[in-house]
Amino acid sequence: MHIKKIAKLALLGSTSLLAATAAAAQEQPAAAPETSTTGPAESTVGNNTEIVVTGTQIQGAQINDILPVTVVDEQEIENSGASSGDEIFRSIPQAGTVAFNEQNNSSQNSARGDVGSINLRDLGTGNTLLLINGRRMTLHPGFQTELLVPVVSSDTNEIAPGSVRRIEVLRDGASAIYGADAVAGVVNTVLKGGLKGGFVEADVRLSDGTGLYNYSINGGLGFDFGGGRGNLTVYGGYFHENGLLANKRDYAGEENRLPLVEGTEFEGDASFNNRNTFGPFGQFDIQAPSNRTPIGDDDFYLQPGTFPGCRLDFGGGICARNGTTPTSDVRYNTNFGNHLISRKSRYNALALLSYEITDSLEAYFEGSYYRSENRRNIEASAILSAVPVGISRTAYWNPFGPVGSPNRLPGTTIAAGGADLIMERYRFVDVGNRDVSVDKDNFRLVGGLRGDFGAWDFDAGLLYSESKSLDLARNRVSLTLMQQAINRTTPDAYNPFNGGCLGDPGEGDCTPNAASVIDSFRIDVFRKGGTSLALADFKVSRNDLFQLPGGDVGVAAGVEWRHETFFDDRDPRLDGTISFTDSVTGVFNGSDVAGTSETPDSSGNRDVYSAFAEVFVPIVSPDMDIPLVHELNLQVAGRIERFSDIKATAKVPRIAASWTTVPGVTFRGAWSQGFRAPNLVQVNDSGTTRSNTRDDFVVCQAQVEKGLLDGLDGCFGAGVISFRTGGENLKPEKSESINLGIVLEPAFVPGLTLTADYWRVKQKGLVGTFGDDNAIALDFLRRLNGGSNPNVIREAPTAEDIVLFTGTSLDPAGKIIQVLDPYLNLDSRVSKGWDFGLHYRVPDFGLGKFRVRLNAARLLGFVQSAGPDGQEILDAIAAGILPLDVTVGGLGELLEVDGRPKWRASGSINWEEGPVDIGVFGAYVGSFYDTSVVRDELIVSDDPNANFYPIDDQFTMNVSIAYSINNNTALDGTRLRFAINNLFDKDPPLADESYGFYSDLHSPRGRQFAVELRKKF
Repeated sequence: MHIKKIAKLALLGSTSLLAATAAAAQEQPAAAPETSTTGPAESTVGNNTEIVVTGTQIQGAQINDILPVTVVDEQEIENSGASSGDEIFRSIPQAGTVAFNEQNNSSQNSARGDVGSINLRDLGTGNTLLLINGRRMTLHPGFQTELLVPVVSSDTNEIAPGSVRRIEVLRDGASAIYGADAVAGVVNTVLKGGLKGGFVEADVRLSDGTGLYNYSINGGLGFDFGGGRGNLTVYGGYFHENGLLANKRDYAGEENRLPLVEGTEFEGDASFNNRNTFGPFGQFDIQAPSNRTPIGDDDFYLQPGTFPGCRLDFGGGICARNGTTPTSDVRYNTNFGNHLISRKSRYNALALLSYEITDSLEAYFEGSYYRSENRRNIEASAILSAVPVGISRTAYWNPFGPVGSPNRLPGTTIAAGGADLIMERYRFVDVGNRDVSVDKDNFRLVGGLRGDFGAWDFDAGLLYSESKSLDLARNRVSLTLMQQAINRTTPDAYNPFNGGCLGDPGEGDCTPNAASVIDSFRIDVFRKGGTSLALADFKVSRNDLFQLPGGDVGVAAGVEWRHETFFDDRDPRLDGTISFTDSVTGVFNGSDVAGTSETPDSSGNRDVYSAFAEVFVPIVSPDMDIPLVHELNLQVAGRIERFSDIKATAKVPRIAASWTTVPGVTFRGAWSQGFRAPNLVQVNDSGTTRSNTRDDFVVCQAQVEKGLLDGLDGCFGAGVISFRTGGENLKPEKSESINLGIVLEPAFVPGLTLTADYWRVKQKGLVGTFGDDNAIALDFLRRLNGGSNPNVIREAPTAEDIVLFTGTSLDPAGKIIQVLDPYLNLDSRVSKGWDFGLHYRVPDFGLGKFRVRLNAARLLGFVQSAGPDGQEILDAIAAGILPLDVTVGGLGELLEVDGRPKWRASGSINWEEGPVDIGVFGAYVGSFYDTSVVRDELIVSDDPNANFYPIDDQFTMNVSIAYSINNNTALDGTRLRFAINNLFDKDPPLADESYGFYSDLHSPRGRQFAVELRKKF
């Protein structure tokens, strides 16, 4: 942080603290008691009932019945079987998909490592605000692209389960209360402070049928001091997991999953064979006329000589077959040698300190440190389709070199001087799987004063938090050094023509080059990232500003300043410092790393200034004895927030109310506006290139009209460079939320609470990109009418292009150079659904204590609307101008599509009797459709998703039994717990994903046996 920022933070914080201290010194009445209430959001911890405060800043206001809040307490965390913050949040049905996860991060452009994200309502990563003890968490230092846009999130794994008292999930937009990013809601983690005594616990978990295990050791100690005016509580923990290779799960280790769909309607569907066209059997383009070799084509790929279609013998059991796309039996299993679950270690340390300076003034401090170390193998490096590599005619292993060269193949009429080759598809399997480690460090410091002056409560605090990560990938390939190795004229040159394994071309490389050759171009590649958050705030509140007939009016107001920073430092071979210029073709590429696009270093910072006000108005109280209006309460709030970097100001209101008709029947509702500022990555992206395989419909249409293709569905994709840029012209995304609910607490069933809440969120101006595939489709549409899309930049048509387009309905078009795809405030989205809750503390009938909980989420709709350019394409498809083979992805009704099931639910039953505690926990994830798999033979149906592959629903169950020893022996305070997570050993439902399942929703751990030993003292 710059010195002036530190000075500003200190000045603002010290001013707030001095003001608070001076006010407290003037009046020092007895401190207000801890606020408490009853109601649906009540959380019981030990013998103390504590109010849930997420959703209001008014200390002591009886406001819980207004708020749709889900509480996950210690017992529920234990029931869920969670060993990490990520697993805690996955157990919450409203949490949505978890895009930051270890199975979804193979690229160095992803947020790799031991990381989890939060995505309430599935409104998108970054639309949920995470708090710890009511203040923001800093963001994870890595980011990744979702829907072509870089997104950020706090890391849920920074939250250690053993230090959590409860988690409060406000399932409603709360930007008016908490500021930016609270579009979908707020998740507040309340830490366990005020501990008296200590504990030590150890936990071991074994996954059934595999060698996967993890263990953790945690402890805590707390004590009062200063005559009971102060308390210090400290926690520490260590977690380790040994990792699991992908081949230990049949759905994950092999990318050809056709055997797994035998006997289903999708038997034989090629979408389930995801073996890759880039393997050790390369594909090449001879820079010579196609009639000069027995191959009969200038394009060929290598394969075992026993396979059909051989045109030229390369020796060693290998032959060449004509064509550009290797057949499925030659393709490579990129999951070979990969880890499904990484090796990881986590370290946690936490200190909570509080001290009552006077009866009305308390100082507090929170300090935490978190470190994660993660290591895994992922697929071997391959070249990008958009970045082929030239092989010189003089290269030692060139099979079409000059006459007399050592490896020129017989039977060719290539000119005596030989021919260059272009290596278009190749994977460096003999270099080895990429060995990736990601180490992350985070610390968080919070200090402040809280208390009361007169009838007013106040809280003034300072926060500073920082995260840094180092992503180091070993066994990467330098394009420059690799091309030099290939083009050597001596036997120590790298040989890309020796193939892989003849028995199964998809499993490893049985003919590797010498290690000394490989070492000449093997490199390590790093990515360093960092984020920081500095915050100063001052809040005042009073729950009895004045009295109305309905009760005391509460009010809160406050100001906040925060300074946010990020940096993303890429290896010199990735950020353009060391680039690649092909020595044969002269083509330039900004990245020198095989398989990874150029990404420049980036950094940014912003200051955010905000102020809020909130009023709680009890309009009708029970004492007023009004028929059918037992109680009526109102909450009104507003916030203004100014962002220095984008020069934008957001102003948002919120109004909420609860109406109790008769005791036990309460209706509640809320309307609010919200906002999310463009994240720092989006604003400060000066230009990122990405290589994607896209269909050029313009060229393919010409081929169709010339009879070279049967239809656009047979269009072969090619490498396309997409150029994405951000900018300060981006504006905050806007949202509007509606929440309507009912709370039932029937007097004839004491201890039972039922809730049902309808919600609807409309988002506008979502930051996104149009998408290079959509841009190419728009270019096709406009060229049908004699125009073009200026964002699709093409080369001038070659003579070959002119011949192809002559006689067609299209003017000649050259090869796509790049697609300009800037970040824009584009589309809108409307989501809606229902939440249902049940909480029942069964009265004690002498059979022990029973507690029953159920939380269910029903998604009703998720409609993504198109911007004007997208609508232009959709209208053309509907009018028949464009064929159905042209699609605009991610638009329309997305309910039950790609990780958005209609239903998600979790529930538990606990029974306690004396020293015995038995728990049962169940989690349900509904079915949905995988749109990456389409039936080979389409069916006619009213269901728009009927031709996609259905992902099965899943129900998993955990059971546990615990026994506590309470006597006067040395074992007093000892607790032994045994649990089985995923009791019936359910595999995740099969999906067309990298590891055969939706890692955003499901887990590959299978059945786990857990033993926990805990000792209190």
